[in-house]
Amino acid sequence: GAYYLISRSLGPEFGGSIGLIFSVANAVAVALYVVGFAETIKDLIRENGGDVDVIGELNIIRIVGIFTVLLLLGVTLIGLEWVVRTQMFLLCILVISIVDVIIGTFIGPLNEESRAKGFIGLDLNLFKENFGPAYREGENFFSVFAVFFPAATGILAGVNISGDLKDAQKAIPKGTLWAILISTIIYVALDWLAAACVLRDASGVVVAAVVNQTLNVTSAPPHQCAADFTCEYGLMNDFQVGEVKFVCLRSYW
Repeated sequence: GAYYLISRSLGPEFGGSIGLIFSVANAVAVALYVVGFAETIKDLIRENGGDVDVIGELNIIRIVGIFTVLLLLGVTLIGLEWVVRTQMFLLCILVISIVDVIIGTFIGPLNEESRAKGFIGLDLNLFKENFGPAYREGENFFSVFAVFFPAATGILAGVNISGDLKDAQKAIPKGTLWAILISTIIYVALDWLAAACVLRDASGVVVAAVVNQTLNVTSAPPHQCAADFTCEYGLMNDFQVGEVKFVCLRSYW
């Protein structure tokens, strides 16, 4: 993988020191990815009627995280062949999820609950409103840009299985550049589609102003929670915005 290329290119002295940092960085990255996955599972449990308060949100994240790490450890102990198979399986799920969210965006909301949660469908005025920055709680450009950073670290997943390539010298640079380009396009496209159809703040309360058939969000009076930033839904508050689009697609079919 990447360590092999670094050590053979720079020698054992530089390669060893960089490899040590690279190993620690990979361990930290896996921990962050597992925590993000566990938080998503926790949110899905709550949304499907599960009582997360009995065990505690933090304990659910710990339990899911521990089992996820053990599962990943088992896959790696079996061998590289299973790692490649697992990555291809996860890639298929990821592609289906991206296509699912995009289609759900164009279908638009099919019920009042989705509208109340901020998903009102494609609207040019909403996109213009959300296009500008709206930093809160001491956030700035660099702290928000960190959200994009996993798109760059995931590229190493392809480099680490470069041993299966016929011509690694040509394939790795070409594949890395294509991965950066495709990842950037997907990230930006999903962000823009979300900004064009989801309000920044939504209360989740079904009211007449939310169920506005003309989808003219500028004329709808905002909920009180939007003024004091206490809303539970919307781009700024709900990390499962994409799931709302998925529900609309599922209801459509």
